[in-house]
Amino acid sequence: MNSGNTSSNGRTINVVGLAAGALMIILPFLGPWWIASVGTGAFEISLSPFDLSIMVFGQPIHSQLVGLLLLAAKIAMIISGVFLILGSLSPKSWWSGRLVRFGVMKPLWAVIGIIIVVVLGAFFINNVLPGILSNAIPDGGASVQITVPYLVGSASATIQMGSQASITAPINLSLTPVFWVAVVTAILGIVARINHRRLKKQ
Repeated sequence: MNSGNTSSNGRTINVVGLAAGALMIILPFLGPWWIASVGTGAFEISLSPFDLSIMVFGQPIHSQLVGLLLLAAKIAMIISGVFLILGSLSPKSWWSGRLVRFGVMKPLWAVIGIIIVVVLGAFFINNVLPGILSNAIPDGGASVQITVPYLVGSASATIQMGSQASITAPINLSLTPVFWVAVVTAILGIVARINHRRLKKQ
C-alpha cells in the first residue's frame, strides 16, 4: 500500500497521518473505553483518558481536580491531531517533523495508560481492598472475598457476616468499541510517523 499520495496539485501528502490525525481529534468525544459495574445499578464506572463517570446507586460522584486533568488530556489529544494533520499535509517542509512528533504517539500511550490503570486497580481490589473492608466491618467474624478480572470478564464479590448472612454482587468489566478505535488510531499513528520519515527523505 502506498501510504503517501500526491494531491491534485502535485504536492506529496501523508495519507496515513491525515487519517490518524482525524481520529485523534474525534477520539475524545466517542465515549468511554472501559466500563465496570457491580450489582444492578449499585456501582458503575466508565473510564477513558478523557472522561471519568462514577455512579453509586444512581448518584454521580464528581471530582473537580480529576475533571480538569481529563480536560487537559482531551485538549492535548485534539491539538496533537491538528498538528499531525498539518504536518501530514506538507511532510517535506522543515517544520512538519516537529508537528508530527509533538503528539503522534499520544494514542499509543493513552491505550497503554488505560490498561495499566485498570490492571493496577484490579490488583488493589483483589489483594488489598478485602482486608481493609474486613477490618472496617464491626463484626469480627466478617470476611470479604472479591475476585475481579484484570481487564475484562465477570466475577462476584461476597461479604460474609459470620454465619448469619452474606451478600453477593456480580461484577462485570468490559472494553467498549471505542477502545478498539483507539488501538487502530495508535497503530495509524505509528505508521504515520514511519511514513513521514520516508516521505521526507524522498
